[in-house]
Amino acid sequence: MRTIKFSTPLQNIKYSNNVKKLLDSKKSLHGPGENILKIKKDLKKQFGFEHVHLTNSCTASMEICALMLDLKKNDEVLMPSYNYNTTASSFVRTGCKIRYCDIQKENLLPTFDDFKKNVNKNTKVIIVIHMQGLGVDYLDKLKNFCLKNKIYLIEDAAPALGTYVKKKSVGSYGDFATFSFHETKNYQSGIGGLLVVNNKKFRRKSDLVFDKGTDRTYVVSDPDYHKKYYSWVALGSCFRLPELNASFLQPQIKDINKVINYRGKLFKRYFKNFSSWLNDEFVICNKYNHKDKYNYHAFTLILKKNEREKFLKYLKKNNVIAFISFEALHLSKMGKKWLTRKTSLKNTNEIIKKIIRLPMHNKLTIREVDYVSQKVKDYFYKKNI
Repeated sequence: MRTIKFSTPLQNIKYSNNVKKLLDSKKSLHGPGENILKIKKDLKKQFGFEHVHLTNSCTASMEICALMLDLKKNDEVLMPSYNYNTTASSFVRTGCKIRYCDIQKENLLPTFDDFKKNVNKNTKVIIVIHMQGLGVDYLDKLKNFCLKNKIYLIEDAAPALGTYVKKKSVGSYGDFATFSFHETKNYQSGIGGLLVVNNKKFRRKSDLVFDKGTDRTYVVSDPDYHKKYYSWVALGSCFRLPELNASFLQPQIKDINKVINYRGKLFKRYFKNFSSWLNDEFVICNKYNHKDKYNYHAFTLILKKNEREKFLKYLKKNNVIAFISFEALHLSKMGKKWLTRKTSLKNTNEIIKKIIRLPMHNKLTIREVDYVSQKVKDYFYKKNI
């Protein structure tokens, strides 16, 4: 059996041919060109996203949010501690503070009460994480709470494109939403991201920040633009996804349902392999809600005991590369520095050393899923003999 990797960059002749088409055309590799325009059109058609920016990373999308909101020194941003670091660093660079909340042990998502009990007069932003592609199921309730308390809501939906909650796409509820097209995600542009701007009040400002803080987008749209200068009018940076990367991504956006259906077969095979096997060794953390549509981004186990290192070594010895994800922010050097005050993170502290993500990607096969499943079973069977 070949080494089964946790994730692998996507290689597909159809997608590669679209890149070749762009190169052969000798058109701009920077863009925006027809691939970026097609992606925007398809995103609107499939998910209802009206105003989007294709960025060079999900981090860039979050940085645009931070620059738009003009937060002050004592303002606080509330987010789960089990979270990717750039979600926090995008905001601390503006001078504000971070407050962390806890998560549920069974699915790594925060509850509504986890957010509510940590809100105070300084809370200006709540960032809800659709961890591992799972949609938080109380988005309507959280949105109304934020509106009532004049708090901006951001959906960090990095791996969650294609997931729905109550028949609405994730990314449709917040003032803003960010997605990733990194090569570890379901749909890939090498590296890349997406910013969805639902709050109409910020759409023009997002255009300015996105385009290096200039009004160039509006100037060049004028038929007489060659007679005018564009001007620096806001803080911004170079956040654009190049047309070259977009040319690889564009055919994938049309194939989203095909990708989800295939990954669903892999996920359900894992689930079947383990659910028919009674054990007290781990729980499957991302069980999906059949009422909603899940994009099957990850398959994650939470061990009952602290034996992850030994388990990972066993899997690696048997040509299976699993993944342990990232450190909780409140335990990291920089996370501690920007923490506004300590709060109870009991569940996060308990499970952070027990999380394991099994291989899950678009090139994985059912045969490989069965092999990985058997090696997991073998480890725990042999351990208990």
